Amino acid sequence: MNKIKLLPFIFATMVTMSACSSNNNQEDNKKSQIPDPTYDIPEDEEIDSSTTANDAQFDVSNVEEIEGSVLKNKKIYWLGSSVTYGASSSGQSMADFISKRSGCISVKEAVSGTTLLNDGLTDDTGKKSYVNRLKTTTLFDTKEEVDAFVCQISTNDCTSARLSKRGEITADDKRELENFNVATTLGAVEYIISYVVDTWGCPVYFYSGSYFGDGSNKYQRQNSNPKGSDYSALVDQVKQIAEKRNKFKFVDVKIIDMYNDEEFNELASEKYYSWAMNDPIHPKKAGYLQWRTPYIQHFLEKDFIENY
Repeated sequence: MNKIKLLPFIFATMVTMSACSSNNNQEDNKKSQIPDPTYDIPEDEEIDSSTTANDAQFDVSNVEEIEGSVLKNKKIYWLGSSVTYGASSSGQSMADFISKRSGCISVKEAVSGTTLLNDGLTDDTGKKSYVNRLKTTTLFDTKEEVDAFVCQISTNDCTSARLSKRGEITADDKRELENFNVATTLGAVEYIISYVVDTWGCPVYFYSGSYFGDGSNKYQRQNSNPKGSDYSALVDQVKQIAEKRNKFKFVDVKIIDMYNDEEFNELASEKYYSWAMNDPIHPKKAGYLQWRTPYIQHFLEKDFIENY
């Protein structure tokens, strides 16, 4: 082959290799920016039985900001029930701790005992439901620029009386609000995604609780109503909805799945769990601060660094 004809080919190859090298360097730089989760879970022998997990030392007012978080000054909306509120921790939850640790701005719309679904039958499943509060709350500003929306996968939708209202995941081509039956849990999940995307155009995160099984021994991570198996099924169905909705352009739905993460759940020993948790669903302040908050914060930071 003529050497002159080879020159354009060689040049193009060098440009391509340079671009690939640049992309690889950018990916490496991104990975280097992702901080490890900073768990502060004490060893069993370090747990002072005379100190409760709701003591002042674990209060959000005593938490210091960790410099350098990609979440700093980001606006995050939180929608949920008792876990998002902090029912067993004086109204303090990971939304508050992440805000203090990272410097982000958390807006928390949370009411204990409420459901995702809105069947209109009771306050908790009607006017106080996730769906209704999402549309009527004065805490969320529809004209505000929002960086992330975080929604709790509610255990309240999994009580035995509400299992019949689970509903179905709609067909892949359904994404308009009127397509979803909000009187069902799965319809409400899909409605929330569409409403958030249409209103704020930001990524949507659904988070689960930590693992619990079926039974009545709360210190063995068991719960009888709702059952762990019923909650696990809901978490899996929300994952399926996320996979479906992510096929659409401009939709980004992620699942922060603490329930199925064995490594995360094993961080809490039996002794620590019985000290830091009020029951298998509700953490105390230390349980949020030392265990759940680092996990969720790391997930958000990693996702922001890699994708936004």
